[in-house]
Amino acid sequence: MKTLITGGKSAQALKLLKAFTGDQVLLGDYGDAPSFSSAQYQFISLGEKNLDTIAHNLLNVCLDQQADRLIPISSFEVEAVAKSAVLFEEFNIHVLLPEMSTLADFISPGVTETQNWAVFENGVLLYSTKPELITSADQYEKLSGVFYSNPASAQKLTLFTIA
Repeated sequence: MKTLITGGKSAQALKLLKAFTGDQVLLGDYGDAPSFSSAQYQFISLGEKNLDTIAHNLLNVCLDQQADRLIPISSFEVEAVAKSAVLFEEFNIHVLLPEMSTLADFISPGVTETQNWAVFENGVLLYSTKPELITSADQYEKLSGVFYSNPASAQKLTLFTIA
């Protein structure tokens, strides 16, 4: 499977490589991209940032690069991509974000716990830094995305994003 992770030049994007060791990973970012690559990942440019066409641009990049999965972690991309998730699915590109109707439940401006995180795809836990923190998979039915996990918080999962 080929996975595109946005915010590719950030440390947070590099952290996500642990979850996708079996995939070919594209680390995409706006503007120039480093020319470094490895057997598991490569950096690609997403072009110039244009807030009016974010979802369209990401769809085009996914199609051009033959990506099967998209993980938008830049905060300015999240809503636009969530609104367009059905379009991505029509092209067999799985967007790892909560459904638009529940997206606001997972956004928190002040995330304090960033060590523990988990990746879900359609309710299936793909990876977790601490699987024991995910108490019941039933409560995450159909959930997709990368989330910080904080069992001490009333909001147990917070969407993994960068500014």
